[in-house]
Amino acid sequence: MRVAIVSTGGTIDMVPGPSGFRIDESDPAPGRPPEGAVPSGYETEQFRLFALPSPHMTPSRMAELCRFLGGLAASGRFDGIVVTHGTDTLEESAFLADISLGCSCPVVFTAAMRSSSELGVDGPRNLRGAILTATCPEFRNFGVAVVLNDEIHAAGRVTKTYTSNVSSFASPGYGPLGFVDEDRVFLVNRPCWRLELPPGELSLDERVGLVRTAAGLGARELRFCRESGDRAVVLEAFGRGNVPPDVADEVGESVRHGMLVAVVSRCYVGRVLGVYGYPGGGSDLASRGAMLAGDMHGHKLRLFLMAALGAGLDREAVSALLERL
Repeated sequence: MRVAIVSTGGTIDMVPGPSGFRIDESDPAPGRPPEGAVPSGYETEQFRLFALPSPHMTPSRMAELCRFLGGLAASGRFDGIVVTHGTDTLEESAFLADISLGCSCPVVFTAAMRSSSELGVDGPRNLRGAILTATCPEFRNFGVAVVLNDEIHAAGRVTKTYTSNVSSFASPGYGPLGFVDEDRVFLVNRPCWRLELPPGELSLDERVGLVRTAAGLGARELRFCRESGDRAVVLEAFGRGNVPPDVADEVGESVRHGMLVAVVSRCYVGRVLGVYGYPGGGSDLASRGAMLAGDMHGHKLRLFLMAALGAGLDREAVSALLERL
């Protein structure tokens, strides 16, 4: 088995510094597998694409990563691809790869919650689990996955739930796709849904905002997105997809100005749905032209809209894709 390991930075590449952990950019082979991380009979080839803490990852860098992964997959040289990444934005990079790659070469993201200098380091075990998953024959049609703490999660559902615990990554309401048990991979679920972009070169239109509602909050922020020239905005609403009345008015105004407004819930689990018809209820928002985006996470939906707009999809095409959720 031949596996490509693509390093982008993050805690898994960090060493102690005078003011805290940092990435050692002088290391000529970052992310090289530590002893025991590569199963017997496997060959690995390392690529350093970035050396960044994950808060420094931007949508354009994520798109660059996806295009790089597409090139590796198209080369036909590898049985699987593993990406090491910082945990803070890992789920976003993995999701963008999942909706854009559409390739048969499996891609798995992994990371470390603890650096190599900390007690109980988890990076080597996570890397081994990712390699085993990426080369598991049954995994080929599951899309991009995230592997940490012996759990395999779908890129569309996984999220970081804990600031520091090694069991931080989870898929609330859905659970993992499977598990890594020493030398074997056990797949017990399939992804509940996957969004896929039309074939073509990945291009992002970054003029997409993200607004989270709270009591008495959201209208001003929506207005700012519209006046700043955003082409779309993701609105994280309450519960089933409900917002205050003044936010609903701004939704209508944004739609009239040609913006796409996609509504998700700020809840961890569950779909938005047009159940309530009062001013600001989900049904009212839909009548004003907003799109209800199922159980998507807002920060991932933002990336999807960037990619959809970059691909030239119109409102009808975007809405048709979101209706599957």
